[in-house]
Amino acid sequence: MTMKIICKIKYWFAAVFAVILFSCQNSVNKTVNVDSEPLLWPDYSGVTIPKNIAPLNFSTVSFDSLTSVSAKIITPDNSEYTFSGKNFIAFDESKWKEILQKSSNGEFSVFYSEVKNGTEFVYKPFVIKVADSEIDNFLNYRLITPGYEIYSRMGLYCRDLTNFSQTTVVDNRLLDANCVNCHSFCKGSPDLSQFHIRGKLGGTILKSGDTLTVCRAVTEKFKLNCVYPYWHPSERYIAYSQNNTVQAFHCADPNRVEVYDMESRVVVYDREKNKLFTTEALDDKNTFTTEPSFSPDGNFLYFTSSKAFDMAKHTKEARYDICRISFNAQDGTFGNVDTLVKTTLDSMTAAFPRPSYDGKFLLYTKFDYGQFAIWHKEADLWMLDIEKNITFPLQKANSGDVDSYHSWSQNSRWIVFESRRDDGFFTRLYIAYINGDGTAEKAFLLPQETPEHNRKLMYSYNVPEFSVSKFEVDKSVLEKKVKSGEKLQFDY
Repeated sequence: MTMKIICKIKYWFAAVFAVILFSCQNSVNKTVNVDSEPLLWPDYSGVTIPKNIAPLNFSTVSFDSLTSVSAKIITPDNSEYTFSGKNFIAFDESKWKEILQKSSNGEFSVFYSEVKNGTEFVYKPFVIKVADSEIDNFLNYRLITPGYEIYSRMGLYCRDLTNFSQTTVVDNRLLDANCVNCHSFCKGSPDLSQFHIRGKLGGTILKSGDTLTVCRAVTEKFKLNCVYPYWHPSERYIAYSQNNTVQAFHCADPNRVEVYDMESRVVVYDREKNKLFTTEALDDKNTFTTEPSFSPDGNFLYFTSSKAFDMAKHTKEARYDICRISFNAQDGTFGNVDTLVKTTLDSMTAAFPRPSYDGKFLLYTKFDYGQFAIWHKEADLWMLDIEKNITFPLQKANSGDVDSYHSWSQNSRWIVFESRRDDGFFTRLYIAYINGDGTAEKAFLLPQETPEHNRKLMYSYNVPEFSVSKFEVDKSVLEKKVKSGEKLQFDY
């Protein structure tokens, strides 16, 4: 019996099963077999997921008008699992784990039907692929209202990706409503991490185990705050950019906001010596350098670089290339600079180069101009194969709206990034599987307990970063130390 015949038999069996199930629960006047897959929300059809991810609870675009829904899953060993609900499918977590285990390195089929206005619609099945790969257990992000000059409540949060548990790391109401941002981990470990506080209580918080240190990064030589951080694998160094950032607004443009630097440089903090240092190539008045990241072997520092000019007057002329400079961790010295991705040749710009932990790839955002991608609708994710020196877009993961800030899982098989593809306004988090050749599979929305969560959440997700364990901060100690005013002054 061919697979095509088997699929048809399963399809019609699903229709009969749905009729029996709903006849006991709902008034169904007729049944319609739809010759297409359902229009899912979120769109999980054909995605590739980790074998330890939380249930992909879903509905369809008809959510508000549904009276009942049903789904049957068939795994590669022909095991069957049935689920039902009023207007969305919520998978039992223990059954979901069984499904993932049985489908690892394969796929399972989903037979779905729904009742709307007395009519039952039975759709063609869709598949979900399960990689023989796990994702880091935790994802950390900031939730913030999508404002411009004024913000109120915001916080840093930690999500367990194996279930729906979200815990608060820092709520800014604890810190007199000051801004909290730029959390970063050394090799994915929250035991060695940092984040910033901006405002009257401003400072950089370094976390080593249970010890919190509030630091003042502004010095007589380096008069700007440290911004985008990235840890060196040795744990000794943290690379930062120092940016004098402003924002402006377009009168008539689909990209509402423009954010640019009036000044920027890249510096490195030596934790052992409590010292900031840099080199002429990273601190040149004729050049803007920003968004640093260390290679996984620690021998290179990646960054983006542009000619320095009046960004306010020539915003749409700003173009950044991706460069790297060699770095000696033994004595903290720099070597030569190479340009890896010259986007200016295409009259484009690049932002946030982030290396995979296996050292094979460099993921970045490419868009028309400037340095701040999250309001540029044309912004897409691109990959550089470092060994082959070829670069290409992540076509299956990108969308027609903003796809920007991104980070890697420790096994270099998963990425998470921000996207405005759902409504053009709020940023939501999407996850995509990366193949061995650096190409991406179709991205999927961060699963939630109810598919309505992201449609009703009035906050944007910001700076998603994976971690291998739960990110926790002793809130009482943090509040006491920050409000005491005592800070470790960085030297230079």
